[in-house]
Amino acid sequence: MGINDPLMAFLRGNEGANVKVSLRTQRKTDSQVLQILLTAAKAWKLRGLDFDVTDVPSRLQQDCKLMGITQETTGWSGLK
Repeated sequence: MGINDPLMAFLRGNEGANVKVSLRTQRKTDSQVLQILLTAAKAWKLRGLDFDVTDVPSRLQQDCKLMGITQETTGWSGLK
């Protein structure tokens, strides 16, 4: 994932706002994307801002479940 990736551009452009990230159009949803989202969610939370992830592909949901990453631990509405 490069610096010009749409997800990275979106996060950089919305650092001071509550955000909802949809993974519906994200081309690549792997562990690198998950790491970026978890790190960003922590940063947003530290600033007192909301950070939600929706439309999580089933494969990434399975990976999250294996790692103990759930809707309860993240607050992401896209995890079931």
